[in-house]
Amino acid sequence: MRIALMPNLTREKAKDVTFEICEWLDKYGAEYACLEGNYDIFNTIKNMKHMQFSELLPWSDVVISVGGDGSVLNAARQTIDYKKPILCINAGRLAFMAGLESNELELLKDLIDGNYTLDKRMLLDVEVIKDGKVVAESCCINDVTLARGALLKITDINVDCDGKRSNSYRADGVIVATPTGSSAYSLSAGGPIINPSIEAIVVTPICPQTLISRSTVFSADNEITLYCDENSSNTNLNLSLDGCAALDIGIGDIIKIKKSEKVAQFIRIKNDAFFEILNKKLLGK
Repeated sequence: MRIALMPNLTREKAKDVTFEICEWLDKYGAEYACLEGNYDIFNTIKNMKHMQFSELLPWSDVVISVGGDGSVLNAARQTIDYKKPILCINAGRLAFMAGLESNELELLKDLIDGNYTLDKRMLLDVEVIKDGKVVAESCCINDVTLARGALLKITDINVDCDGKRSNSYRADGVIVATPTGSSAYSLSAGGPIINPSIEAIVVTPICPQTLISRSTVFSADNEITLYCDENSSNTNLNLSLDGCAALDIGIGDIIKIKKSEKVAQFIRIKNDAFFEILNKKLLGK
């Protein structure tokens, strides 16, 4: 088996965990490689190959991301078009999406032997339309967030479903999340947790100025449209996908969101159920 290692070296533990991973991979007879840019950090690892990104993914069978949830999301975005399954090894904090903890590396034998299952997660395609033209398009794994920028002022955001008004929120913003993202920012904003085996889209307002505003769960077949209300007192908004760098959004701009034809594939070695993982990570049970 050929493994592409993608450690997030901004994580304090990631370097040491990567060294340990390589020791286990050597023991189990796997081939592995890392990006050329990490050569100075890992040049003492005798069996590690170093490749450019354009070579690394086509060469590999699977990807191992070392870090937290942000690390695996970044790795997934980079590898989706290559259709490579990803195993996240936790070198961060909560890491809901981790397939293994850093003290479980002996279980890499199951990866090498093919004793694992694949969790396929739905993605969202996103288009930004300005003056009738698509100016940006991408996909995300967790969520799309349309929210106020630096101005600490409430805004009015309209939400349409399949071209018809679903809701209008007077709030700091709106989160549109996948089931995978339902346990991330959407959860912090009061949204429901959705088992990732279910395909759905959940829309959650951020700090709504009302006592009765709640999240709405839509079918994965619905197309969701977001735009700032023309009468809003705050029309300077930011759009962010999976927490990445924001795009400025103003009056007349439209964000269209729908289920993607692409999927992310995450490797599951252990048999922990989704809600068991949530209880362990959130409640320590």
